[in-house]
Amino acid sequence: MPRLKKIDPKAFLEAFDEEDEVKEEFDPWSPSLSGSQQELFDSTSKYVLAYGERASGKTFVLGGHKLVRHCYENFNALAIIIVGVKSQATQGGVWHKLQTEILPEWKEGLGIEHTDERMDLQKAPYIDIQNRYGGWSRISLMSAPFGNILVDRIKGFEPSYVFIDELTNLDSSSYFDAVVQQLGRRQGIEGVQQYCAACNPDGPSHWVYKRFFESPLDEDGNYNHDYHVVHVKIAENEDNLPEGYYDRVMQAVSNDPVEAKRMLEGEWIDRPSGDAILAPYFSKPLHVVGDAKKGIVPNPDFPVIIGYDPGSVNNAMIFMQCLVGKEKSIWTVFDELVTINKKIPYTTIIPLIYRKMKYWTERVDKKLNFVHISDNSAFNQYRAKTGSYDVRDFEEISKEKCEHFDLEPIRMKAAPKFSGSVEGRVRLLIAKLVQEELLISAQCTDVIKTLINLSTEKQNDQKYDPSLALKPKRSVYIHAFDAMTYPIMFYDVKSSVPYANVKTASIIEINA
Repeated sequence: MPRLKKIDPKAFLEAFDEEDEVKEEFDPWSPSLSGSQQELFDSTSKYVLAYGERASGKTFVLGGHKLVRHCYENFNALAIIIVGVKSQATQGGVWHKLQTEILPEWKEGLGIEHTDERMDLQKAPYIDIQNRYGGWSRISLMSAPFGNILVDRIKGFEPSYVFIDELTNLDSSSYFDAVVQQLGRRQGIEGVQQYCAACNPDGPSHWVYKRFFESPLDEDGNYNHDYHVVHVKIAENEDNLPEGYYDRVMQAVSNDPVEAKRMLEGEWIDRPSGDAILAPYFSKPLHVVGDAKKGIVPNPDFPVIIGYDPGSVNNAMIFMQCLVGKEKSIWTVFDELVTINKKIPYTTIIPLIYRKMKYWTERVDKKLNFVHISDNSAFNQYRAKTGSYDVRDFEEISKEKCEHFDLEPIRMKAAPKFSGSVEGRVRLLIAKLVQEELLISAQCTDVIKTLINLSTEKQNDQKYDPSLALKPKRSVYIHAFDAMTYPIMFYDVKSSVPYANVKTASIIEINA
C-alpha cells in the first residue's frame, strides 16, 4: 500500500528548479464540461457552492473532477468527501462514481494510477492516487448524519480540499463552521485550500442559504468573493443522462409548486407551514409496490427490523428490511401493526406482534433474524400506572408469550434521541424518498397515509421560525412515522446497515 512519505513540504518544493517539468503549466488535457460545470472547475474561491436540480452534474464536478485535479497537482494533498450517510456515497453516489467513472477518465487522459479502496483504522474508506510529483495524495470518505457527530469526527484532520454532498439535507452550520477550521493548515499545497459543496435548493430560512447568500454581503451589499455560488441546471447535463430521466424529474415536481420553483427554476423558497411534510417527495408509482392482493415479502437473507412506538392508547410497529445491493441500499416496509386511540394492553399487543413474526417465518419457510428498535424514551420514561418502563414490560411479557410461537423473546435496542433528532429523522426519510431508497408494500395502508398526510404545525406568517419547518405536527400519523424512522436513525448514526453475506439483494413480490 502506498504511504505518504514524511517529507518537509517546503523543502521538497524548493528543491525543484523553476524550469523543471513539475513547474510547467498543467497538462492541456481536461475533462469535457458544460458552461456552469467549467465555472466550478476553474473557481479559486475558498468556499464554493453548486446548487441545482438532481443529476445536473454538480457533484460530478466538485466531488469528482475538481477533487482529482487538486490531488494530482499537489504532492501532499488530502481530499475528504463528507456525506450524511455512507451508503449515499458508496452505493451509486459520489464515492462509487469516483472509482468507476472519474478516476478511469483521468487515468486515460493523464495516465494517473490509483490504489484500490482501503480502510483506515477507523474503518473509513480511502484511495491513494498518484500526483505529478511522483508521490501519492489521498482521498478519504467521511460520513456524519448530524452536525454534532461531524464536529468530533473532523477533529485531527487537516484536509486541503473538502467536498460535502447534499448540503441542504444536513442539519446545521457545523458542516461549514467545523470543517473550514480544519482547512488551510496543510503544508505543500499550491493555491487555495477549498471548501466545496453541492445541494438542491431549499428555502431562505435554511442555514445553507444564510451562509452562502446572506453572510457574504457587507453593509453596502457587496459580495465577498471568498464565496462563489453557481446554479447548475439539469438542462446542461441532459445529454449525459439516461433516456427519459430529464422528463421524469420534471414530471415528478410538476404537481408541487414549491418543489417546481426549486427544481425547475433554481429558486430558494420556503415551504408554507402547515403543509404536508413528506407528500411532495412521496410518489405511489415510485415508492409503493404491489396492490391489495400482492406486496413485498421479506428476503430471508437479511434481518427483519421492527420499529416500535409503544404507548398506552397509541401503538405502531413497522416491519422493515434494509436490502444491501451492489449499487445502493433499499429500505422496504412490508408489514405494519398500528392501533390509534385504543387502550390495548401489552399482553394483547405482543401476541399480535408474534403472530406476524410467525406468519412471515412460515411464509418464507426459513428462520428469520428479528431486530427490535424503539427510541430511548421507551427505556427511560417511568410509567406510574404500571410502575415500570415500556421496554421492561415488553421484554418481560415477551418471555412469557414467545414459547407458544416458538420464537425468541423480544430484546429491544434504543435509537438515539437528542435535540433536533425529530427533524433529523424527517431529513433522513426525505432523503430516502428522493433517492428512491424506500419501498412500501401496498398493503401497509397506515404507512402510506402517514407519508401523504403528516404535516407541520401552522406558523405565524409574520414570524416564520425555520426550526419548525421540519417538525411534524402531533397527530394520528406521528406514531407510524416514529416507528418507521427509529430504525433508519439507528443504523444511519452507526454509519452501517444490517448486512447479509449475499451477492445480491432482491425484493420479493408474490401473490398474498
